[in-house]
Amino acid sequence: MIGEKEMISLIEHCEKVFNFENIGELSIECNPYPQEEVLHFVDEIQKKYHRFPRVRFSFGLQTFDNEILVNTGRNCSFPGMVDFLRNLQPLKKENSVYNFDFIAFGKFHTSKKGNLQLRTPSALDFFYHFVQSWFADSFSLYTLELFEHQQRKKTNEIDKQYFGNDDEIYEEFDFLKNTVNEAWYLRYEISNFSKVAKSSIHNRVYREMEDYLGLGVSASSFLSAKSPFYMEVAQFLQKEGKGWLRFTNTPYFPKYLSDDFSQMKEIIPMEEKDFLIEKFFLGLRTDQGVKKLQGFEKVLVSNREEKIQTYEKQGFLIYDSDTLILTDKGMNVYNQIVTELLEEI
Repeated sequence: MIGEKEMISLIEHCEKVFNFENIGELSIECNPYPQEEVLHFVDEIQKKYHRFPRVRFSFGLQTFDNEILVNTGRNCSFPGMVDFLRNLQPLKKENSVYNFDFIAFGKFHTSKKGNLQLRTPSALDFFYHFVQSWFADSFSLYTLELFEHQQRKKTNEIDKQYFGNDDEIYEEFDFLKNTVNEAWYLRYEISNFSKVAKSSIHNRVYREMEDYLGLGVSASSFLSAKSPFYMEVAQFLQKEGKGWLRFTNTPYFPKYLSDDFSQMKEIIPMEEKDFLIEKFFLGLRTDQGVKKLQGFEKVLVSNREEKIQTYEKQGFLIYDSDTLILTDKGMNVYNQIVTELLEEI
């Protein structure tokens, strides 16, 4: 874990290079352990940057299920999570925004009566009251995604200890989502829910394809021609500028430390078609949807109007001939809709 001194030093260096006058959000991700160090870190960062409009912390809780925490090697137990949240509560400042990450593992238990139940009753009860307390400003809810080699291992009994099948994973996600929705957190993106005006600025920038620079190992960047850095970066990468650039820094730490960015993981000069495809499927993930739909005709299927009308009748989306927005129900079948509307993806 980077301590508060290292983090402050890093931020101060960035302030020398970039103009921080109009900064909207300082966003930091943390685990809930080691508890004392994390709580001290949060407190010190908040005190240092009290002048910022918003200091956002995203805490990777992932689950309150003690068995999953143990089997996945997390250095925290359910009682430890409870204790962490109780000690975190008095630290919150007026400009603080606290986000909490959870993953749907699809882990069901067999009750004493022989019935399948999601997690343990104590964990479910605590999650419900935690959400209802409105201490959290936002939630990020994800489904467990397995890579190919993990899919092959899925039949292994050890792996079954901490995750279920796809149907069980989505059933748990639905439970988490409904619990958060019922507490009046708004779904502003497929996996993200927040109080009014508390959504992540970083998430908004990424989904709306605004310019951003990723400066760490394996960090990704996106620049449009309007960016003051665009031409300089295009020349540095020795790539012909075509309107947009997406690139990812080297994943190798020694190369990064030696300033060797020449062997980046990925450099993609984007043409208009590439840009429109990405802007469409990213925009459709959000509560803002895709605006000026006629501008995407080049990348949409020819019978899009017919498909859109069908989805609208089914309650999956809202369409006013200019803007396309998925409903909560539609976000649950996002992959199907975006695949059917885009000519290629």
